[in-house]
Amino acid sequence: MTATSETVQKYYDALIEGYDLLVDAIEKANERGIKVTRQLAADVVAGQRDALQLGKKLAAEPGDLGQLYAALLEATTAAQGRALAFTQVAYQEALASGADARELIQKLAEANRETAAAAVEVARQWAGANPFAEVMKKSLEAFQAPAAKPKKEKAATA
Repeated sequence: MTATSETVQKYYDALIEGYDLLVDAIEKANERGIKVTRQLAADVVAGQRDALQLGKKLAAEPGDLGQLYAALLEATTAAQGRALAFTQVAYQEALASGADARELIQKLAEANRETAAAAVEVARQWAGANPFAEVMKKSLEAFQAPAAKPKKEKAATA
C-alpha cells in the first residue's frame, strides 16, 4: 500500500470511527427510552390491576367501610410507590444520558481532530503528487508578482 492510500485509509477510518460513536450513542439512548417506557407500562398495568381489585372489593362488600378504607389506603400507597419508583428510574436515566452525552462530545471532538489531521495529510500528499498543483502554484505566484512590482516602483519614485 502506498503512502497516499494509507493516508486515505486513515481518513476513512477516522470518519467511520466518528459514525460508530454516533451509532453507539443512538443505541444507548434507545435502550434508555425502552427501559423508561417499559417501567411506565408496567406501572400502568399495576395501577389498573389495583383499581380493578379495589372495585372488586367494593362490589363484594359494599357495606364494609373498614375493608373499603383499608383497600383504598393500600391501593393509594402502592400507586405512590410506583410513582416514586418511576421517577427514580427516569431521573437515573436522565443523569446517565447527560454523562453519556459529555463522553460522546469528547470522543467526537477527538475523532474530528483525527479526521481533520488525516484530511490535511491527504490534501498535502495529493497536492504533492498532482501535476496540476505546481501549475496552480506558479499561476498564483505570477498573479501576485505583478501586484508587488508597482508598489516597489512607487516606492522608488517617491
